[in-house]
Amino acid sequence: MKQNIKFTVYVFLILVILQFGQGAILKVITGLSQWLIGSFGNIMTYLKLSLILFWILGITYSYWKKPFRQSVAFRIAVILLIPTVLYAWSLRMQMLPMYNLAKERGEKVGKVYVNDDLLGYKHLPHSTGYRQLGFRDIIIYHDENGNRIPQGYKHTGRRPLVLYLGCSVSYGDAVFADSTFAYYLSQKLGGDYVNAATSGYGLSQMVLKAEELIPKLKPDYVVTQYTTWLAHRSMNAYQSFLGGTFPIPYFSEEGVQSPVFSPKGLRIPLADFKHTPRNGWDFTKFYARVAPVLIYQDVMSGVTGLKMMVGITPKPLKDAEKVEQYGYGRIADLCDKYGAKMYVWTTGTGWSYETKLPPALVYDRKIPVIHADTALIKKFNIQDGDRYGRLYGHWYKPNGKDSVMADGHPNPFAHQIIADEMYKIITGSNSLPADSTALANLKIKTVKKDV
Repeated sequence: MKQNIKFTVYVFLILVILQFGQGAILKVITGLSQWLIGSFGNIMTYLKLSLILFWILGITYSYWKKPFRQSVAFRIAVILLIPTVLYAWSLRMQMLPMYNLAKERGEKVGKVYVNDDLLGYKHLPHSTGYRQLGFRDIIIYHDENGNRIPQGYKHTGRRPLVLYLGCSVSYGDAVFADSTFAYYLSQKLGGDYVNAATSGYGLSQMVLKAEELIPKLKPDYVVTQYTTWLAHRSMNAYQSFLGGTFPIPYFSEEGVQSPVFSPKGLRIPLADFKHTPRNGWDFTKFYARVAPVLIYQDVMSGVTGLKMMVGITPKPLKDAEKVEQYGYGRIADLCDKYGAKMYVWTTGTGWSYETKLPPALVYDRKIPVIHADTALIKKFNIQDGDRYGRLYGHWYKPNGKDSVMADGHPNPFAHQIIADEMYKIITGSNSLPADSTALANLKIKTVKKDV
């Protein structure tokens, strides 16, 4: 009876404290939380966690003396407790952005990309996706081979057939497919096209796509993007993309290497958690679904690191010029073999003038260069990056306020200018189809009005 009364008093006192001190308690908990977490992934967070765990083990050691002394397994378990908790915490921190993405855009992401043992990742055939741009979505469609097309587009096979290789700039990120230079140029030339570019791709993936598609399609033209980051992306065995970090093809001294292990980083169930309630239990279920994928990646990355250390797995090249020479040279060899005309177009230089390409890459092989970046600058004699961004970026007005940049990828106006420059170089003509000038004038008015 006395124990029940004492227990009731304790519970009642706790309720009183919670009722009248909940504001102060919440403030203390929030402060402790901020103190503990610190900046995202900060090493101090793990140091604090280690000290807290060490303290807990210390004050509870008196209860564990006997099993600690008698059982080796128990001693090992206690020793491993701190790193295990720290690793579990690091997984939590890695998952939080994924969980937030699932809640914000879960039904609109994760349905377009799939991991691939050769390319690292690729587009799902016949997939539809959404690219958020300001307050609206750009709807994305892919054909039966996972290449980007406008809605309802049917490949005709009409010549000339143009194959495009590159990253998000060639893919046409942040614009509809019928507003990309790939589509515009093909309309001007009167033939069909295959846009095999993919957001995030590097030169290694472009080479692999070329090896797959050039022998199969035998295109008339292969329009290949040149940007410095394409080589740099292929000088690393891993890439961060949506669902964590997973392996991609890369360049070594031996050429293009396949991903170092089977990638699974896109197996994140974002869509499954879009409409579930945001609470601790929901995140626990998300954690249980995602943790095995991240643990797999961490374990395989560790094994790969050891293999590279002893020379079993080739290490990535660190010479960007050698990577470019090999990568673009391989594409050029394929074009020569299958009768395609290769063009290299330059982008990503901001508002500077002609890109200085490595001599062995283009000039020694006499591959035509389309200086699209220079064409964009000369169009309005642009003298600074701000003017460049206002003309060729994507802008919107949030809540009626001043315009802000939604994205730095080329807008439809920029894509039109790029297409015009490509048309001039490919056809050797300074004149454009009749509809091109009218369309350009229309877009100039639109841009001036919006900026």
